[in-house]
Amino acid sequence: MNSTICAAATAAGRSAVALIRLSGPDSLPILCKITHKEPEVFVPRRQVFCRLYDDNKILDEALVTYFAAPHSFTGEDVVEFAVHGSPYIRGRLLERLCQLGAKAAARGEFSYRAFLSGKMDLLEAQGLCDLISAGNKAAHDLAMSSADGRLSEKLNAVKTALSEILAEMEARLDDVDEEMPPLQVSSSQRELLAQAQALARLADTFSVGRLIKEGLKAAIVGAPNCGKSSLLNALVGFDRAIVSEQSGTTRDTVEEALDIDGQKIILTDTAGIREHALDPAEREGMKRSLRAIEKADIVLFVADLTRELTVQEEALWNDVQKQNKPVILVLNKTDETARGRCPLEGKAQYTVYVSCKTGSGLEELKKQILHFISVPMSAQEDGIMISNLRQYEAVLNAQTETESAAARLASGAGLELCAEHLRGALGALKDLAGETTPDDILGIIFSKFCMGK
Repeated sequence: MNSTICAAATAAGRSAVALIRLSGPDSLPILCKITHKEPEVFVPRRQVFCRLYDDNKILDEALVTYFAAPHSFTGEDVVEFAVHGSPYIRGRLLERLCQLGAKAAARGEFSYRAFLSGKMDLLEAQGLCDLISAGNKAAHDLAMSSADGRLSEKLNAVKTALSEILAEMEARLDDVDEEMPPLQVSSSQRELLAQAQALARLADTFSVGRLIKEGLKAAIVGAPNCGKSSLLNALVGFDRAIVSEQSGTTRDTVEEALDIDGQKIILTDTAGIREHALDPAEREGMKRSLRAIEKADIVLFVADLTRELTVQEEALWNDVQKQNKPVILVLNKTDETARGRCPLEGKAQYTVYVSCKTGSGLEELKKQILHFISVPMSAQEDGIMISNLRQYEAVLNAQTETESAAARLASGAGLELCAEHLRGALGALKDLAGETTPDDILGIIFSKFCMGK
């Protein structure tokens, strides 16, 4: 790219320090113009304390670092200005940089240039984007497995193995005089099946990777006044939802994120389901409750131990069971009654007794919720997972094509058909790394990055 771009790399607002980035062929000349200094002053990768000028007036005193191509994040000449975090200084500095020849960077344009320069592949770039937005330990660890290249290394190993087999096949297809020995069919088939299994194991991580990245969605459902809102408040540690003795208080879904041992859990408090709603608002609330159940990964079914189970609650329980989702039966108000048995207990796979008032049983409930992420995670031997749909579809496509190549080879089909399936598998893996991804798709992917990255 011939243009020079600039952007703030730190968030808007007042701060002690703000970082402004400049990248492109004119970075050093622009730096010299705005500091009134010669190029020799700026030794690559060494900070220089100097004044920044707005024409002939001092704009700020800053620490400036120059990175000479190709030894920079983007692979181009890069300058980083560490200035005082005044909104005026930051804004005016960006204006001056544009006046001196730079242009405002688009979202993710620095990372896009790093990708085009070969500093990272698409998997590492997406991992970097996820790393910036990671809000808990699990999401951070997941993002790091992509950002540090471990996921790329895993897929490159598969790509290398498939490429070697494809080369063996193509060499024999080009050998019209049949001077080469025949292909070792049994060993090639074993290798193809081994690589297909490696891809299958990686594809199987998508469900867990998605939960870690986006958060486990847990819908809190039950009859009116059973303690759903109280449970939400008790779990998050503050009064997020309105609690009242009057039935039907919750008219809309109330959502709040919870961190349990580094895992993101998204709790959704729903309107109580009963046979006769008092008004249209409550009816709409019930409809939204049912939609929340459909979107949830798990359901927390709350029942009040101080009263008999109603016919409507049993009907709601049966409706929830039809969703084929994990359900935790949460029996509330143990502080108000001796622990008895609920008719639903025998039907529930997981049951927890709690008191939202005293906090009894909440830690056990958190462990049960966490169980739905931690158990699948423990099966991942290397901690490498995929977390977005595009990656999943590409890995699945590569797996299918590799299995098809192995099946063709076993059936004695011609090498032309086997080779075509291998080309399909390698095409999917190359697209995953961004080697063959169309520019418009790349633009969409990098547009999701934050400004200045």
